Amino acid sequence: MESPPPATAGALPATRSAQVALAAFLVLLLGLLAYRGYGAGLRARPTETVSARFDLNRADRSELEQIPGVGSSLAQAIVDHRGEKGRFQSLDQLRDVKGIGPATFDKVRAYLRVDPAPAPAPSDFDPPILERKKPAAQDAKRPTGRPASARKLQPGDPPVNVNTASAEQLMQLPDIGPITAQAIIAARAENPFHSVNDLDRVKGIGRKKLDKLRSFVKVE
Repeated sequence: MESPPPATAGALPATRSAQVALAAFLVLLLGLLAYRGYGAGLRARPTETVSARFDLNRADRSELEQIPGVGSSLAQAIVDHRGEKGRFQSLDQLRDVKGIGPATFDKVRAYLRVDPAPAPAPSDFDPPILERKKPAAQDAKRPTGRPASARKLQPGDPPVNVNTASAEQLMQLPDIGPITAQAIIAARAENPFHSVNDLDRVKGIGRKKLDKLRSFVKVE
């Protein structure tokens, strides 16, 4: 029986070359897979949708334009509707905006919210001060004369000139406290009042308050 022929000298190098080639192929394949995964992550970032939810009553036009499906014209329509109709009470009221149909509403509602209305600012009205009755001995020690701001003007009292009155004199006016008094002084420093109606440009003085002040003020 004949023995098998011995391996040739070139068989070992051929096997090693095949192993090297296979290893190189695997490295290249792993590199391509890693590149595809990393590259896909990079490409996803520029098109990533907005994740933040904007308050529908505070977002300005530029913020609204970041929401997918909201262009410049629709963002302006939302801002205009808010200015004309007042704050949104719920997201469902967004349907009332011109240009927002059911499909658009379903698309943008995930990026919006309606926060509770802020608490109203403290009133500038000075509440009456209740004094505890003091013994006569203590009353005798009290200095004579009361600060001007302690008494509010009554119908028939001489009117106050809002162009020259001090803060204490202005605080004698009905519903005028220290904040509004300083606002009147700041406003007249920029531009003196030419008529009583000019008081409506003072922050804190609306139409109702102005009507209440007319008989107690004058402009000279």
